[in-house]
Amino acid sequence: MPQELDPTLVWSPPVEEVYVAAEERLEPRDKKPYRRGITKLPKLKTWAFRDVVLVPAGKSMFKYGDPRRKPTREYPNILGGIIRKHFPGIVNLPTGGRDVAWTWKHYSYAEDPSGKYGNMQERVVRHFWKYFKRAEGKEIACDVILHELCRVRVTGMHYEARVQCVRDWHAERKVWMSKADCRDTLMAPWQYLQHPPQYVGEDRACFLAMVIWWTSREYARKHEEGKQKRSEMGGGSHVLGSKNLALTLQDEEVKTGVAPNLFGFFQKSKTRKEPHPETGSLWVNDLAEGQCGAYRSKFKDKHGEDADPTTEEFDVEVAVLAGQGKKGGRLWIADGLVDPSTIPSLRQIRRGRTSEQPRVETRPRASDLAIEKLRAEMEERERRHQEEQMQMQQQLRENMQMQQQMLQQMQQQQQMFQQMFMTSPPGSSAPSTSCPPMFPHFIPTPDPAVMALLQQAPSQSPLTPGLTVNNTGIIRSLQQFLGGQGDGGQGGGEGQGSGGQGSGEG
Repeated sequence: MPQELDPTLVWSPPVEEVYVAAEERLEPRDKKPYRRGITKLPKLKTWAFRDVVLVPAGKSMFKYGDPRRKPTREYPNILGGIIRKHFPGIVNLPTGGRDVAWTWKHYSYAEDPSGKYGNMQERVVRHFWKYFKRAEGKEIACDVILHELCRVRVTGMHYEARVQCVRDWHAERKVWMSKADCRDTLMAPWQYLQHPPQYVGEDRACFLAMVIWWTSREYARKHEEGKQKRSEMGGGSHVLGSKNLALTLQDEEVKTGVAPNLFGFFQKSKTRKEPHPETGSLWVNDLAEGQCGAYRSKFKDKHGEDADPTTEEFDVEVAVLAGQGKKGGRLWIADGLVDPSTIPSLRQIRRGRTSEQPRVETRPRASDLAIEKLRAEMEERERRHQEEQMQMQQQLRENMQMQQQMLQQMQQQQQMFQQMFMTSPPGSSAPSTSCPPMFPHFIPTPDPAVMALLQQAPSQSPLTPGLTVNNTGIIRSLQQFLGGQGDGGQGGGEGQGSGGQGSGEG
């Protein structure tokens, strides 16, 4: 973590501050948005739920021993308050140096100020079990789960602290920001320093060290990587909000009186209430669709095509097969809800397995699914483009065929008129009006595209030398020819008369 102030950044507030909204929706409003106050722990003397038993539910969740005996503030809320209350600030590292207690491991490096416990980790754990009771015979398992919960909560506490700083700074300027906007916004050091998190208190040195990290280049790089991963996911991870799946399952059981199906509820947590406005999908993200689809497919491979995973008992082996086991220490499906002691390893599953049995599938990553989706979209666009090209070519061929037929009719009609004119005796009148109609009324209007092609490349008619295939030229020539034939007959008679008269006069 950087230890010195970056001189290229602004650490002191400007003399005259001017807020400029990045977007129209971030313009200041008439009043400040509502902000929640400081969360305080309930006093143990007045806490009426110290007898509530917590039972392990998987590797990282608890459920209540009596679902109907629920505290007014549930255990995740109490745990978060205790972690913030005992935040040690800056700690001395065993390897030398000092750093902010960014992780749960750092709590073990901090001494307990009261001297009652070995370190701040132990103090947090002991304090938590004053509010609740561990399930009898499962005390060690309860402590393991509590440490896992603390590991996640400490990291999330700092993440939410930066987001809250962004929200508070804008709220002071009457700007309403969503959590998504706050999460994606990086501020200058002087902006962060105006709103220290509640759990930091008066420890300005600790908060300054936190701001140094939040405004460093390394943090900006990781921030962009996180945004990229979120965009690859294509949405949130579930629709349960802040409540975990174990407590939601328990609430559903109390409400309906029937234990809900684990996979059915897991699938429900991955689907939206309304379709996505752009894609029309009901899945929260592309990965969720792959998770549920892989489990259903493997479940049917193992139990038959008629098997329904949403009504039958959850199969841990199927979850291992569908998601490449515990890759990264986590099941791909319903991780945290399954007792770790019941999860077989990949080595155990592969031992003695035949080729006819369902095989272990590779777990896809969100980036792989995003690339596959992009490739499918490109292939679909290419397919549509090829279809459009084929349709255009087919239409052009049909137009050319129709044009050729039209030209053949024109040439035949022209040849017939030429023969009639050549066989007429000298001095005879023009052909009778009972002949076929003139060509401009007989010929259908040619296609403009074909006309353009023909006008660009005129060719000689095979039947009439000197006559181009250009429709406009043919029609004009025939009109002149037919008009000249009628006028010529009359002109010929007049010429003979005039000639005789001229001879007489001569």
